[in-house]
Amino acid sequence: MMDAIERVEACELCGGRSFRPRRVWKDLLLFGPQTWRLVSCEDCSLHFISPRPTRSAIGAFYPDDYPAHLAAPTTPKAWQRAVSSQASARRGLLWRTWIHFRQDLSWYRFPRWHGEGHVLDVGCGSGGRYLDVLRGLGWSTYGVEPSAQAVAAASANGHQAVVGTAEQQHFPNESMDVVTMWHVLEHTHSPSQALDACFRTLRPGGRLSLCVPNYASLQAAMFGRFWWSCDAPRHLFQFTRPTIRRFLEQAGFRVLSITTRTGATSWQRAFRHMLNGLLGTHWSRDSSVAITLSDPLVAVLSAFRFFGVGAELRVIAERPA
Repeated sequence: MMDAIERVEACELCGGRSFRPRRVWKDLLLFGPQTWRLVSCEDCSLHFISPRPTRSAIGAFYPDDYPAHLAAPTTPKAWQRAVSSQASARRGLLWRTWIHFRQDLSWYRFPRWHGEGHVLDVGCGSGGRYLDVLRGLGWSTYGVEPSAQAVAAASANGHQAVVGTAEQQHFPNESMDVVTMWHVLEHTHSPSQALDACFRTLRPGGRLSLCVPNYASLQAAMFGRFWWSCDAPRHLFQFTRPTIRRFLEQAGFRVLSITTRTGATSWQRAFRHMLNGLLGTHWSRDSSVAITLSDPLVAVLSAFRFFGVGAELRVIAERPA
């Protein structure tokens, strides 16, 4: 197995070669015997796993029942139609407040209609919960996903999906109005290559909507090695607001907004990891009932997004026209 492990020689963000050990993490999802070292670049403070599985070996660390690959088909809800359909219109303060809470409760941030409505979801899984909704609202939907099983499911649901990685460009230059990468960038071996592929695929004026874990979050500080995003070795990178902004600007994007969010799933997963660590148990599933019951609290706590301490960073960036 060790021949499938590689050491990172240079920082992906700045090219620096001096790294500082930060934490030793275990595989909290599959309970594997290996430990993984999180390091930070002394020049730019980017955090990443080193040594790490190679590109050819990383697939072995994803279970057959990985949730994103099995999401059931979804139809649009009323609030999603109000946000993302071509006929949607901006309304008053109460409506915007309602949408703000609905977007915070949702795992995905749904985009406003843009251009001709061509949307690419990088890391699309089976298309459930996101592409299914957008297709139901009139968007032309495309996807990229490493899992052939998930791509088959997405294609069966009417999406133009291909098997591949985020670092590869799978659709023509300037062919998309919106590109989404939702909790994908931290899984890539090269965030720079992935963002470059997104940039080239977007039309001038097109929007990139992405989400990554926030290593500078309050939750990360509270839970330490049991934080929900300590998903080694699948999460190869950990981002903060400065590092994700620098990646985007180096790729040519103009950053329009960076906000934070803490969802109910992240709290439940952190507590589950902590209990597993303390009790030696192997609980591996989240409770959908507990997540639903936590939604009102998440809506209230969404106010903390303005302090930048939420568990994930939600970014909207633009390819300049």
